[in-house]
Amino acid sequence: MLKPAWYVIIHPDYPPAAGHARLPQAQAMSDLLRETFEDDPVFDPAHTGAAAEIMVRTAEYLGDAVRHGRVVLPDSVHLDALLHAVNLCLAHLAQATGRLAHQADTNTGADLSGLSDTTRADLTTTLATAAGRLEESAGLFREAHLAARGPRPFSADPA
Repeated sequence: MLKPAWYVIIHPDYPPAAGHARLPQAQAMSDLLRETFEDDPVFDPAHTGAAAEIMVRTAEYLGDAVRHGRVVLPDSVHLDALLHAVNLCLAHLAQATGRLAHQADTNTGADLSGLSDTTRADLTTTLATAAGRLEESAGLFREAHLAARGPRPFSADPA
């Protein structure tokens, strides 16, 4: 579960509803993902590996898709939805990476007994740095999301 933080876009319009094109099989895919990863989730290496593979495959698609400009992002509404999604992904990755850093530091995660103390400390530092940079990246996507939405009347929630 994503914890609220300065870099997270928090408002109820994600995923976007009306006005967005959807694949015919999108609901079935969404239901399968929800069933597999959200409804009473199983935490094991197989599910973790599957989640990582899905994440990489969808990121590959997005990397290829955005090269097509207006074909895939016809207007600022679609761009805004993509920026929002990337913000949420980066926020989740930042928080997961922070947990990995903590686990490496406290030896409560993966079995790192084969690593020297120095190497494990280097791993901890690198993961903690990555977590911070992912937070910064999520924050930049939050700013881009706000910019893509254009000027709006003042509200208590700027996102």
